[in-house]
Amino acid sequence: MAESSERAQVLHNKMLESPSGTLFNQQELQDLLHISKPVELLSLAQELINRKLVKLIKQGDELRFQAVSIIEANKITQMTDDEAMIYSYIEAWGREGIWTKTIKAKTNLHQHVVVRCLKSLENQRYIKSIKSVKHPTRKIYMLYNLQPSIEVTGGPWFTDSELDTEFIDSLLTVIWRFAASKTYPTAFQAPTEDSNPVQSSYPSNHTGFVNLDTIMEFITSNKITNIDLVLNDIRSLCDVLVFDDKLELINQTTDTYRATWQSVLEAGYGRSYEEEENKIVINDKFRQVIQPKSFSIFEHYKVLPDAEEADTTYLDSWFQQ
Repeated sequence: MAESSERAQVLHNKMLESPSGTLFNQQELQDLLHISKPVELLSLAQELINRKLVKLIKQGDELRFQAVSIIEANKITQMTDDEAMIYSYIEAWGREGIWTKTIKAKTNLHQHVVVRCLKSLENQRYIKSIKSVKHPTRKIYMLYNLQPSIEVTGGPWFTDSELDTEFIDSLLTVIWRFAASKTYPTAFQAPTEDSNPVQSSYPSNHTGFVNLDTIMEFITSNKITNIDLVLNDIRSLCDVLVFDDKLELINQTTDTYRATWQSVLEAGYGRSYEEEENKIVINDKFRQVIQPKSFSIFEHYKVLPDAEEADTTYLDSWFQQ
């Protein structure tokens, strides 16, 4: 590519000092070089446009100027006119990607020409094809160095455009167990003779419940997953757990949660006490028989014994006696 004039190079370098993708209007470009005459600026801008170092972007009713890196400019100058036109449309669609049918409609090129150009650009790793969870049957293209947007990939909950239910269920379990351990101290400890599950929660003035930040910190510090999650992802998972009655919001908060007592019981907390009954514990020093505990209507976590295996009289039978 031919060298630009010194003045044009200075303008291009100053434009590149701004964040990538910055759009300049005419006055802003004049201010960069302290140019008072618009004609002088237009001459420099046209020189950079001809060398693919600047491109025009229409923003509303106004044309703006955007700098292009030398590497990117060299890449474009090596393309055919058809390839460059297709590449420009793919670039304009950014992280959303563009459907091949849209490319054909925008460029008005024959289908065979579009396919040939796409294949050439893809072989040179200028573009890549991606899958969209919204339109799984469409062939969509985007620039090779870009990552698809969440709208295209479906976010962390999708793998290869398929909902990863196993990953979601695993995270739901991790979050619930973490919340339960902060809500009920002995939820996952082996039961003891003097344990009373009804009194296993923290005091009413306890403030150590979990929120989105502490859950995120727990997942990150323990390297639960290598997928990048944000607070909104954690909130979505907590919403699922609230819907399933496994978590509940603390009153007068927006993102602080505690595990429900029922979810702890369903996970085996109450049943673990039942399983310990009638067992013989043997160790090096003594042999202890744990006697069955009597049933109480106040111990709602227990399960009524089978009527055929125990001498139990239910209320309806008792009334008929």
